Amino acid sequence: MIVAGEPSGDLHASHVAHRLKVLCPDITLFGMGGDQMEKAAVKLDFHIRDSAVMGFADVVTVLPMFLRKRAHLKQRIREERPDVLLLVDFAEFNMPLAKFAQKRGVSVVYYIPPKAWAWRAGRARKLAKWANIIAAIFPFEAEFYRNAGANAEFVGHPLVDFAQTPLTMHEARERLDLGGTGQTQDAPVIALLPGSRRSEIRHILPVMLEAAANVTKIYPNAQWILPLAPGLSRDLIAECQQELVDIEVPPIKIVEQLTYPAMRASTLLLVTSGTATLEAACLGTPMIILFRTSTLNWRIIRALSPLNRSGLPNLIAGHDIVPELLQTDLTPAALTELALDFLRNPERRETQQKALQAVYVQLGTAGAAERTAELVFRTAVSN
Repeated sequence: MIVAGEPSGDLHASHVAHRLKVLCPDITLFGMGGDQMEKAAVKLDFHIRDSAVMGFADVVTVLPMFLRKRAHLKQRIREERPDVLLLVDFAEFNMPLAKFAQKRGVSVVYYIPPKAWAWRAGRARKLAKWANIIAAIFPFEAEFYRNAGANAEFVGHPLVDFAQTPLTMHEARERLDLGGTGQTQDAPVIALLPGSRRSEIRHILPVMLEAAANVTKIYPNAQWILPLAPGLSRDLIAECQQELVDIEVPPIKIVEQLTYPAMRASTLLLVTSGTATLEAACLGTPMIILFRTSTLNWRIIRALSPLNRSGLPNLIAGHDIVPELLQTDLTPAALTELALDFLRNPERRETQQKALQAVYVQLGTAGAAERTAELVFRTAVSN
């Protein structure tokens, strides 16, 4: 049984499912996930298209639906008694499933475990009791969970396998039709990555767009691109642009299914805190990390997290290698000032790129899904 709750988890789970099919062609896979898991021959009890939420306040609105789904999955565990329950990320939903399964003698493998090292450290001790194996995606994460009493193995980060492109910067710009030769080719390209959820777009994209208007006054030849995250529509982006009635937003080129070429083509990324910041680190593109949520969500986050930083590259490095603008600090003026500083100072971009390379090395080698599948398979056959 495999349970993932968001698009990224669905993707990573699908790679593990593919490998499990290679290891054991007649294996039965079922659970909760999305399109990628379905393509990997996982029979879904629930599809995740309505599961992606951001923050605690958003969770409250869908809590009854989540509780019904979890109750159903618990019943499936009780009836089917799978050899292994593979949980992928989605901690608030999945941790109670781990506890339920463990009490009923069903082995649990947790892939991409809760970031207890970042906040709510007590979850590590709980998961040490409930999971047979934790497949950690950072080396320090495996050590953290071992110190909490867990059986944890570092499998590497799944982004190492696919957060890449063979294109050079100039080739990527040509692929995206961002200019041919001369001044246009050398003009700065700034990518906007406002997130993958509607609430993120609503809170963060307007600030990005206003900053883009300000930067364009200084760099009139700057080009702006927005890689559209799966599940988001161009209409939502257009709505945010139209709401800035008194601001002359520069043309934004929206691209689909070309996120990594867009990152490679860019001089600078303005990116919402999350997985995309680690994708940028893999590609070595300089960035500024942004985050804003509702006031209620922010107060809860600040109450629960001991950390003063949000971005994954900074958390992995252990210090701030990428500037962050969080919540009330995220204003058009502050973002404009930072973006201009990066565009004016290539040495600042180069310094960050070197630091990002060091972060990338810590993510391990390719093959995280294969190593995780082998852990799952070994656990299954040992039962």
